[in-house]
Amino acid sequence: MKKTLILCVAVTSLAVGLSLAAENPYAGKFFASGDPKKAEFALTFDDGPGHITEALLALLEKRGAKAAFFIPGSSARAYPARVKKIAEAGHLVASHTDTHKNWFKIGNAGNRETVLEAELARASEAIQKAGGQRPTVLRMPNGYDRPWVRAVARRLNYTLVNWTYGSDWLKQPEEKMTAEYLKALKPGAILLLHDGGGKVKEKNLRLVAALLDEAGKRGLKPVRLDDLLGLGAPGAKR
Repeated sequence: MKKTLILCVAVTSLAVGLSLAAENPYAGKFFASGDPKKAEFALTFDDGPGHITEALLALLEKRGAKAAFFIPGSSARAYPARVKKIAEAGHLVASHTDTHKNWFKIGNAGNRETVLEAELARASEAIQKAGGQRPTVLRMPNGYDRPWVRAVARRLNYTLVNWTYGSDWLKQPEEKMTAEYLKALKPGAILLLHDGGGKVKEKNLRLVAALLDEAGKRGLKPVRLDDLLGLGAPGAKR
């Protein structure tokens, strides 16, 4: 019964993806950075919404910064009101699959494409229900990238995006972590942080503030990820 359900969800997801394919000319494309000649960069947040998300939204609003939030479907179902606030604030709401599986372990299974299609369908449904928009940008858990994933993304109308730098999950002193992020702050950079998943992450609020302070000094503008990459993805107000 479980396999039949997964197959039905995947088939439905494939049909929807094919019907929307014309909307996203970058479907199946993969990015890890933007244009190094433009004085812009992107803040991206994974695994939320979490305990710091609302404080993070307030900080971004105060600084006039836009960001991208890669949300698992399970998180969207758990915190729909927070997802709605993210979307209403004009940030990019993107997919992080449904349950954050470890694809490095299961990516060689014979039914891998069917499982991923089902994950994306469930995540898309949850995110759209909470935030009012269907995600067309996807970041795979742990940055997993394989040709077959790009093929699925192309069929289902997703653009794949990883990151230029990220390390907030490592055990290191906050001062060192902040210094490394500031070093990575450059034109075209896509910076990965987390606003959910695991421990409470108040240090990331301080890190984002430091990044925005430094960006202001360097004349770098924090923009939505789809704007940085020129994707023209659908979303809320800019």
